[in-house]
Amino acid sequence: MNWYILPLTLLALYAVFSYFRGMKKNKWIAGFIASETEAILKPKDKEYVNIGGAIGYNFTYTLQEPYTNAKGTFALIPRQSAFYMPVVFLLGGKDRYYLTIFTAKKLAGEGHIIEERYFKKISQTITGIEKMKQDRIQRGKRTFVLLWDAPKLEEKLHKVLDNAEETDLLKHFCVYRDNSNFYVFMEPRRHGIEALIGSLYKNFSLFWEK
Repeated sequence: MNWYILPLTLLALYAVFSYFRGMKKNKWIAGFIASETEAILKPKDKEYVNIGGAIGYNFTYTLQEPYTNAKGTFALIPRQSAFYMPVVFLLGGKDRYYLTIFTAKKLAGEGHIIEERYFKKISQTITGIEKMKQDRIQRGKRTFVLLWDAPKLEEKLHKVLDNAEETDLLKHFCVYRDNSNFYVFMEPRRHGIEALIGSLYKNFSLFWEK
């Protein structure tokens, strides 16, 4: 028997085991993301479209007034790939969750709450940032950058951040007047979605134009 047969067999078994374990874990994560989001938004209708098997989903919800619809994506790291996962960890890869909620209401302006390290990556992509007021707030071990284009938004953004739960998961929150939408980018975690998005969602009405 050639010496390399046993190591190759063990590697193959490990790859198969990792595949099924990773598929199961990602299916579980996708399940709680969907269930916690639905518990908050209570959609009238919903549609999920799978992205590449266990990698994630795009989804669309039809919502009740004063909201119209929501669109989102949850992109999961490839836990089913035994030999790619070490590369993912070395590159700092994490699960990602993006949610955009549209409203029929007119919004008071544009405002952002962005985790500082993420802000450094995307600051150049924010249109009109040079005209916005800016502040930095410490929450636990994280610092958040607040941006706003109308004076009345400053207090509202501070209140939203003060009332937000599980802020260690938050990367970016935005209220965007031009498209009448709210946007959240976060790292999904069991019960963290319900806590963070739920606490943000309760304060969306602060941004209605009076």
